[in-house]
Amino acid sequence: MPGDPERLGGFWLAARLGAGGRGVVYDAYDDDGRRYAVTVPRGEVGRSFEQVTCRHLAEVVAVGSDKGVPYVVSEYVDGPDLRCAVELHGPYAGAELVALAGALASALRALHAAGLTHRGLNPESVLLAAGGPKVIELGLPVGGTVGGTHTYQAPEVLTGQVPEAAADVFAWGAVVLFAATGRDPFRGDSPGGVMRRLLTTDPDLSLLPEPLREPVGRALAKDPADRPPVAELVIEGGAELSPPEEYTGPRSLGEVAEEVYQSLTPARQQEVPGLLLRLLDGDSPHDEGDVLDPLMEAGLLVRRSVRVPAVETAVGKLVAVSDNRVAPASAALYRAWPRLRGWVAEERDGMEVHRGIREAARHWSEHRRGRSHLYRGQALDTALGWAATKRRHLRLNQLERDFINDSVTLSKQRRKLFVPSLATVGAVLAVAVTMSVVSVHGQNELRGRLIEADARAVAARAEAMRAADPRTAMRLSVAAWRLSPVVEARAALQASLVQPELGVFTDPAPDQRARYLLRGDELVKWDTGTVTVWDVAAGKRTSSYTLPAGAMALSDDGRFAEGGDGRPFDVTTGRVPAAGTAYAISRGNRTRVYRGVKVLFDVADRKVALSRDGSRAALSGLNGRVELWDLSPRTRTGVVEVQPLTGADAAAPALSFSPDGATLAVAGRDGVTLVAAERPGAARRGAEVLRADDPPALHPPGTAAPQPGPVASQPGPSTVASRPGPSTASQPGPSTASKPSAVASQPNPSAGASQPGPSTVASQGPGAQPAKGTDAQPGPAQGPAQGPDVLSGPARASASAKPERGRVFRADGGVKTAKTGARDPEADAKERGSGVWGVEVVDGLEAVPGAAAGPLVFSPDGSLLALPGQGEVRVWNVAERRLAGAYPLKDPGHGLSFSADGRALRYLSGTGSVVSLDVSGLPVPSEEGHTAAFSGNGRVVAKEVGDAIEITDTVERKQLGRIAAAGDLAFDAAGRLLAVAGDPVTVWEVAGGRQIAAIEPGGDVLAVALSPDGRTLATARGKTLETWDVQEGRRIKAYEGAGDLALAFSPDGSTLAAGANLLDLRTGVITPLDLAARANGGAAPTALAFSPDGDRLAFGLETGRVLLWDVRERRPLGTIETGADPVDELRFSPKGDLLAIDATRTSLWDTGTQREVGQIGSWAAGLAFSQDGRRLRGVALDGTVRESPVDPALTAQEVCARAGGPLSKAEWTRLIPETGYQDVC
Repeated sequence: MPGDPERLGGFWLAARLGAGGRGVVYDAYDDDGRRYAVTVPRGEVGRSFEQVTCRHLAEVVAVGSDKGVPYVVSEYVDGPDLRCAVELHGPYAGAELVALAGALASALRALHAAGLTHRGLNPESVLLAAGGPKVIELGLPVGGTVGGTHTYQAPEVLTGQVPEAAADVFAWGAVVLFAATGRDPFRGDSPGGVMRRLLTTDPDLSLLPEPLREPVGRALAKDPADRPPVAELVIEGGAELSPPEEYTGPRSLGEVAEEVYQSLTPARQQEVPGLLLRLLDGDSPHDEGDVLDPLMEAGLLVRRSVRVPAVETAVGKLVAVSDNRVAPASAALYRAWPRLRGWVAEERDGMEVHRGIREAARHWSEHRRGRSHLYRGQALDTALGWAATKRRHLRLNQLERDFINDSVTLSKQRRKLFVPSLATVGAVLAVAVTMSVVSVHGQNELRGRLIEADARAVAARAEAMRAADPRTAMRLSVAAWRLSPVVEARAALQASLVQPELGVFTDPAPDQRARYLLRGDELVKWDTGTVTVWDVAAGKRTSSYTLPAGAMALSDDGRFAEGGDGRPFDVTTGRVPAAGTAYAISRGNRTRVYRGVKVLFDVADRKVALSRDGSRAALSGLNGRVELWDLSPRTRTGVVEVQPLTGADAAAPALSFSPDGATLAVAGRDGVTLVAAERPGAARRGAEVLRADDPPALHPPGTAAPQPGPVASQPGPSTVASRPGPSTASQPGPSTASKPSAVASQPNPSAGASQPGPSTVASQGPGAQPAKGTDAQPGPAQGPAQGPDVLSGPARASASAKPERGRVFRADGGVKTAKTGARDPEADAKERGSGVWGVEVVDGLEAVPGAAAGPLVFSPDGSLLALPGQGEVRVWNVAERRLAGAYPLKDPGHGLSFSADGRALRYLSGTGSVVSLDVSGLPVPSEEGHTAAFSGNGRVVAKEVGDAIEITDTVERKQLGRIAAAGDLAFDAAGRLLAVAGDPVTVWEVAGGRQIAAIEPGGDVLAVALSPDGRTLATARGKTLETWDVQEGRRIKAYEGAGDLALAFSPDGSTLAAGANLLDLRTGVITPLDLAARANGGAAPTALAFSPDGDRLAFGLETGRVLLWDVRERRPLGTIETGADPVDELRFSPKGDLLAIDATRTSLWDTGTQREVGQIGSWAAGLAFSQDGRRLRGVALDGTVRESPVDPALTAQEVCARAGGPLSKAEWTRLIPETGYQDVC
């Protein structure tokens, strides 16, 4: 209400809970979201009650004064007062009344033992909570007028005496009598009547049970000396006294906010954090989609008003007017709502940066967008750094984006900045990570609601910890679901099954000035005088080495360093490195490659990679030229040219050798080039271009033999290019794959490290430009004293050769040509060393700014290749030339490494943190053009394998046969028959692999469906829908204009859904459904599914929406928002309570509430529940059938196994203090 304080002490007031003669009571929250009752008394606060403890006394947390306003803070008790309870329940009797009397006496005994009195006990100061009665209003002054509450004051108090312990005893008797009768015992029609009854009348005690009649009678004695001490009134009772079932207390501010938030669509939910954070910072955001309206309707937000001088009007005195700006109804919202509190915590450090951007953008706009008011220098670097790596929920508005864009443009004109481009910033800004923290509810809520609230709190805690401590988050999610199977707990549990993060290790003493390097399972920390090595998996320090004074640079694997005199030494021993050991050390933009103490190369603005055995090296420059060298003797064996990053993002391409040293991977602007070594005399093989944005087919790529031809360049090392042009020639060859790295000369918070290894390094200097000079010619290298060759200049590309035709394999099966240059036999003869090089371009990785700069890493066995990009790292299966997974990166640093067993991919995050991702099998990315289908009962699956269809029993895990056909697939319900689209459409008997029908529709059929009994076939040929008798092979009927690629039969086979049309097969009547209003502009259905009972039909749309319809009544039931990508498949669970939706990801939804209950690892094709509905099946890219549990009990088992067991008792006590320990696994 107007005039109410916003904050008292450290407690934020949300709303009034009540007001009376003793003061005003507020619903309040501390900074951690804990709920309290704060009372502003009407008078002086009594003695301190903080030290008194009793389960039947509301704990007094604090007593104080804020700017002259006194306040008393006590625990929040959720329950009705005794007067309200009697109205709902009726008068109490028997064991319940005895329990109430005993509880109140226990509370008074605790007070009197501490030398304190209550001085105001009445029905309003007794609350019935889930754990029993609680006495409140401790230490508050007596106030108000004579009335209902004063009928509980002792006679001597009304005559002016100071209330002592005996007055509390009198009030106890009166309250117990009220509970038994429902009437105030000394109620009068006037103050005089009340006083007369208190002084002269003895109330009727006949309704009291025998154990209470005598104690209450003594307590109500007129003379205080005749009343017993309270200790004699304590009666032990076995009954439990709980609030009436009809009671519903005021919900917490956080609960109200969360309910409103959950009612919003996913798109509107994404807008809420940024809008509320702007309001917190004093901004007035533009709410374009009226996202905040539901929060205003719930009273969480209000339109602000401005005081004006009082003016008399026709309707009264005007004292304020609305300025139409929205503000929180109470600042307590930002503390009481766990989700919002989490958003604030995540953005707290960046809000000041954003505030500066907002104010600077407004200033710029007010000054006609003058260039002199733009950001530059450190201010721009800070803004871009926050926008690209630290922003979580805040989004720049159009003015702010224009301001940053123009600032970047101006800075690029003035000087080249090594900063992310605006496109990068914009894309990063589109990513939002929703995290939330937990509010601890009062211990005394109703039992059922308390348990559910605890489960929701633990689930929210799991989500809040998922990024910082994934393993603990998994364990918390299991605990949440075991506490209560609420939707939030189930969603957290399912998220734990598919989350890629396995764990996070953080240096116990992180130092922004130190340099951190990843080396397999180890984290290497280099500060000014020490190198420390940590075992990431075990979380233990394994070794620590003191460096000599003046150490200036460290190799990327942390094994070697350069001293102040420029000479290298072994970090572990302090001795000179062994003569045959190859390694590289970078300082600034220069890198030295050593063998022992001899410098083989001293290069500037280059990245360097060494093979694991130290026999080979590769050097890349800013111009995209990559030189290949054998090191013993030092001989250049080839040159590769790739498209480099240019402009502000200019960087030498990242390099990495495969573990066996046979393959070099080069990350260019347009993709990854794989360069394979061949033994002298080996046959040349044609280059193949495999596009990552159009993933290749499953079969291994073919090869094409090149034709030798003349080369116009000078004899010497051959030059090959990933993008052939008129002035370059490519080198045909095989391909496999390899690993990257980067180093810095000294500890630097902005410098990172890539995948360490015994012999791979990279050199990268911000804003580096090619130095003047020429390429070094092959020849012996000298040590530092002799002056080594310096390779720092741009390379000359050789002239092109006659092109040869290669092949480009695409996911859709199409093949297009690509040119590859033929090799010059004379140039071949010039090449020396262990072999020559062939080239394959794995193209189209969409190498966003920074991606081509690396790091690029191979798994220990060379089967996987990882390349980080914008907000994610993509992992490629090298042998099959396909994307194996894409994993999110959160606050990544410049460091990437596979674990020693290859099952985890680790990356540096923030300062001194290592995040481990599971790359052992999840997630599997979806891919277009892969065909698979399951039978209605989910037992039988058919999938394309080459030009045939393989049929498998998923229960017995055995192959049932192969069919020589290809096309859209459809089973009957039991999996007995399989229809294959095409011309003709064929129907096959699954058990024997026998073709039982070939139907000639007169054209190519793209979509088919079989009725549940297998007797009727539906085909879609263009806009023509036809039904067929399978046994007789004859057409039943054709329906022009009703054809659609989305077809589905109802479970009883009487109805066929074709797109937005319902066909009654008994009458032939087609009923179109009006989906346009809910289909977001008439989007076409892409998938259909009937519920098992046939009453509901789900329409998946190309816009990502799923519409649920009541088939019987022809009316919509609701809309599910899955995102913006088309829905590929839908499947109801056997009970119809769940709906699986496959789009870019596979999600699980509760069909009753239409809320998402979890995500499943994505499949390549196919979707089906197991017959018992406990698992969801799909076909992976490698053709295997994968299962994911959707039954929470099974999910909990798998999550427990993945997390390595449950929380320990100590962890439970720390993380889940609300409940006692449970072994949830």
